[in-house]
Order: sequence, then C-alpha cells, then structure tokens
Amino acid sequence: MTHHGGYGTHDMLLARMYDLLDEDEMRQLMVRMVESRIRMKEQRIEMMQYKIETYRMARDMLQASIKKK
Repeated sequence: MTHHGGYGTHDMLLARMYDLLDEDEMRQLMVRMVESRIRMKEQRIEMMQYKIETYRMARDMLQASIKKK
C-alpha cells in the first residue's frame, strides 16, 4: 500500500503551479481553493440537516402510530 495521506499528484501540481505563477495569481488560486472547500463543507452540512429532518419525521410518524394503538 503506497498511500501516505495528502493529495499525491494534486500536491505535485500545486508545487509546479507555485513555481510558475506570480504571487498575486497564487493568492487568487488559494482563495478559490479555500472558497471551494467552504462550499463543499456547507453542502455536506445541508445534506446532514436534511437527513436529520427525515429521521425526525420518521420518528414522529412511528410515535404517532404507537400512540394510536
């Protein structure tokens, strides 16, 4: 198994880009990467909130059916 964590080729690409881009371009790239991660985490949170709502709805429906008996 050769996986040691990190991004592998992605890290190599970033290192190469760091050599080729000037400071302003690199800063802009880093801002975009951070914004992308923020959006990804926000979407994950929204998905988890949806799952929680679904579980709560199922729980409430089950409790309501138990009370009717």
